[in-house]
Amino acid sequence: MQAQLKIEDLVKMGAHYGYTRTRRHPSTKSYVVTSQNGVDFINLEKTMVDFDKAVAFLKSVTDANKQIIFVGTKPEIRQVVKEISLSINMPYIADRYIGGSMTNFSEIKKRIEKLHTLLKQKESGELSVYTKKEQGLIQKDIERLDRNFGGLSNIAGMPGALVVVDARKEFMIIDEAKRMGIPVIALANTDCDIRNVEYPIVCNDGAASVVREILSAIKRSIAA
Repeated sequence: MQAQLKIEDLVKMGAHYGYTRTRRHPSTKSYVVTSQNGVDFINLEKTMVDFDKAVAFLKSVTDANKQIIFVGTKPEIRQVVKEISLSINMPYIADRYIGGSMTNFSEIKKRIEKLHTLLKQKESGELSVYTKKEQGLIQKDIERLDRNFGGLSNIAGMPGALVVVDARKEFMIIDEAKRMGIPVIALANTDCDIRNVEYPIVCNDGAASVVREILSAIKRSIAA
């Protein structure tokens, strides 16, 4: 499979910038090509090899008609995660991760179903039988459910994989995915523990331009 990603573009965006050596997690040591003034630099050639492996796996997931959940809750990248996911009709988690979303999936499905029901009742006018105060409380419930689970509203069942931005920040969902046997692809900087990540893509995961470029390349690869 031809990589839909160019190393020269990643370099221009600063994808090779890691953290300081003091913040480096031992699991990323093999990805550090050099350090200058105490700052690690990532071997993007190795990142590209790992990217190709990740997209080949993700392609097999979509070919099997399984869904992929995109996860990224950092303020600077959550909009990117949402846009990419919506463009390929995949579920996403961009605002906050609710603990148990993987390990207690049946309960999460009930919350999503409740959101669907309330939205349908609102659209059909069924909520008009309630007082204004009651309608206001129901609207708050809709907003809360949408904020917490709206990105998962089109999920059909347990996903075939997760694509996570920043393995360090999103460690909780990665741990839950491991317990449930769900493979994880993760963008991860040198401060991340990637031991529980089946397909790490080591890069500067804090730069929105880098995240957009890599997620867009994933999108193109699995949609091809």
